[in-house]
Amino acid sequence: MNRTKGIFFGILAAFIYGFTPILGKMSYMEGSNSLSLTFYRNFLSIPLLFFMLKFNNIPVKINKIETKKLAVLSSLGPTLTALTLYGSFNYISVGMSTTIHYIYPVLVTAACIMIFKEKVSKEIIVALILSTIGVMMFLEGNFSLLGVFLSFVSGVIFAAHLIYIDKSGLNSMYPFKITFYLSIFSSVYLFLFGILSRTLVFDITPVGWLFTLSVAFFASFLANSFILIGVKHAGPTITSIVGMFEPITSIILGIIFLKEPLTVRNIIACILILAGVLIVSIVKDKKNDTEINIE
Repeated sequence: MNRTKGIFFGILAAFIYGFTPILGKMSYMEGSNSLSLTFYRNFLSIPLLFFMLKFNNIPVKINKIETKKLAVLSSLGPTLTALTLYGSFNYISVGMSTTIHYIYPVLVTAACIMIFKEKVSKEIIVALILSTIGVMMFLEGNFSLLGVFLSFVSGVIFAAHLIYIDKSGLNSMYPFKITFYLSIFSSVYLFLFGILSRTLVFDITPVGWLFTLSVAFFASFLANSFILIGVKHAGPTITSIVGMFEPITSIILGIIFLKEPLTVRNIIACILILAGVLIVSIVKDKKNDTEINIE
């Protein structure tokens, strides 16, 4: 297990997850909506993932057990998490939404301790507390209760997604192969729901399609695969903590592209989150009974 590699890809995935919501929200102004964006994000990434598998000579075939596990997993992260998170953008800002979404590291850690009886080191607890305080400091101002609820639910579902990857044994499968099937299953779920609910739209402007293609490439193709690599090498808890780079990315890009003000509160929040990530990095190679039992 290479935790350095896992942390690197976890941070990289968080960075991508941090800027793609901005592209997604911009696509709404070009005729799209949350369900359509989620569907196209998964559907358009399938050819890229298939090419990646063939290029690396990875067998595409899966057995019945793997099919069932992938069908369950695809209903979590790429489907329900994306739907609830993207849906919250209609009611609250991208920065606030991604911040609330980051309740999931707390949930992942709590589940691993209470349900799976995993041991967590004092350093990881400190990192988790610092990062959580940092995330909570981003919450301020007026907001929509529905938007907050949707973003919170997205965090709960994503926590289940990370844990399921680790506990189901799917993390031993080639990452792009997992993402390939997640995109297929999720596309089927979303297409059927979109047609039945009449919420799937096709009349999107060229600029909107450009935003959608970008989200598909970066989020579904790259970030979804990177998060799998992170969980495989660093485990769900550490991956979820370093993933807190996502709200930092959203805040910084909001300042750059949306001209949002940079406050002292946000600076302190970023420092706390970075401190938590640094602690995780420092203790990553400890080999004793106090570290997280994620192997």
